[in-house]
Amino acid sequence: MSAQLPLNLRLRDGSSFDNYYRGRNEEAVRYLRDLVDGRATRAPAVLFLWGESASGKSHLLQAACRLVQERGNVPIYVPLGEPGLRPVLLEEADASFLICLDDVQQVAGDPAWESALFALYELARSTGAKLLASGTAPPTRLNLDMPELASRLAWGPVYQLQPLSDDEKLEAIRLRARNRGLDVAPDVARYILRRYPRDLSSLFTLLERIDTAALASQRRVTIPFLRELEGFHGAT
Repeated sequence: MSAQLPLNLRLRDGSSFDNYYRGRNEEAVRYLRDLVDGRATRAPAVLFLWGESASGKSHLLQAACRLVQERGNVPIYVPLGEPGLRPVLLEEADASFLICLDDVQQVAGDPAWESALFALYELARSTGAKLLASGTAPPTRLNLDMPELASRLAWGPVYQLQPLSDDEKLEAIRLRARNRGLDVAPDVARYILRRYPRDLSSLFTLLERIDTAALASQRRVTIPFLRELEGFHGAT
């Protein structure tokens, strides 16, 4: 049986490597997989991903956690922007195979959190845990008050996740649809992309709604079908 995530935090259903369209981020994803698989040769076992909102940082952190769970090891996923979280929760990380810190910029300037993250890094070094972190900028530009924390987070590879072009977003939509068992033709994907917010988080949420509606009505996903759905009327 797979180990459970601490803190009762659930992974998003779609968070897997198979559901991530890599585009120009092939090298970053490959290194992340190697890190989780124990094939990464650089030391220490730390990786930092940064990029703009909706570039896929959370998806990849959660995909890594899912893979670790499936292999029977214990991950911990800490969304640092989640309200109500306290540094004491990191004490649960001492038995973790993988530690994922999402949105480090959310705690920049907080002395309690920065001290806890620094201690966590030292703990990971002593236990051999893998440490994966993300932010909206590289560690040295996150406005951390502890320069030693910034340097530790940048000790391993630091990858910027490149945003997808419109053509790549179209392929990402079709990939996610195929993995849900949906056949979304290129013209249908272009229709969605033209008429709705183009950030992938919104697009994938929309795709879930389309999947539910198509399953309930036993209909194929076509442009006429989409026009009938609530929310598509009057879109521009």
